[in-house]
Amino acid sequence: MDPDWALVARVASGDESAFSTLVERHQTRVLSVCHRLLGDREQARDACQEVFLKLFRHADRFEPKARVSTWLYRIATNYCLNRLRRRKIVRWMSLEGATTDDDALPLDPPAEAATPEEAAMLRQRWRATRRAIDQLPASQKSVLVLARFEGLSYREIAEVLEITLGAVESRLFRAMRRLETLLAAEDRRKKS
Repeated sequence: MDPDWALVARVASGDESAFSTLVERHQTRVLSVCHRLLGDREQARDACQEVFLKLFRHADRFEPKARVSTWLYRIATNYCLNRLRRRKIVRWMSLEGATTDDDALPLDPPAEAATPEEAAMLRQRWRATRRAIDQLPASQKSVLVLARFEGLSYREIAEVLEITLGAVESRLFRAMRRLETLLAAEDRRKKS
């Protein structure tokens, strides 16, 4: 059993130092998944705070079935997916388009290149990839982020999202296929 569950039990009994320890251990990864899903640093920070508030408020309700990190990923992913759904509704109702600010896009920068020209090409390709990831349906985006950028196993993703292993594999396959299609369309558009 995950030793962090003992800390969760202490949080449930009101131990603030146990809560601080859990936050210190897990905040970087929770913030990372929130940022990658939401694509905005400030919204990710707010989401991360909400995840840990939920842990603090409801620690007495949770039973140790998996690792605490898996449980926190589940809370973070569900919270972010709900935010994305609301954002889509608000955007649709206000008829606003998606942001074009590259700083607002999630994920990590491309690897170092040997020449400035290669670096520019990598940055351009990375921006296209980030835009394509943002176009994925939330269910596919969440699986892709957890698998490729957070390094979770398929089993962990299934636990986090409360879906089957087959659903994880299927969503990841569809996400990768959709990314290829979107990037190929972008390449064709640039060449014409």
